Amino acid sequence: MICCHPDGDFLTQAPSLILEILSPSTAKKGRVTKSPIHEREGVHYYCLVDPDNQVAKIHRLKDGRYIKQADVSNERHQFNLEKCRFDFDFSKIWPDQKQSLAVCRLPVV
Repeated sequence: MICCHPDGDFLTQAPSLILEILSPSTAKKGRVTKSPIHEREGVHYYCLVDPDNQVAKIHRLKDGRYIKQADVSNERHQFNLEKCRFDFDFSKIWPDQKQSLAVCRLPVV
């Protein structure tokens, strides 16, 4: 998420917020490799979204380093960015467990 109008077709500055969806093949890269790059570039919030465990780990940039701000599952979280605020309801991104279980229990013919 950016809180400005970009000049041209590409971003020339770091976004204010990055929500990264982890998968088993990308989890290590997101946690180990990308985090220091986002710190260095000044991304205010870096959020690692783990769909398998239905948790989002929110990190906030403070004094050039990320500190964990929250682990959220079914809560709303307000991201206070320099030029804007962004309110996100994490309960809306997870699949409905009851519906998922019902799909898994199809009758055998």
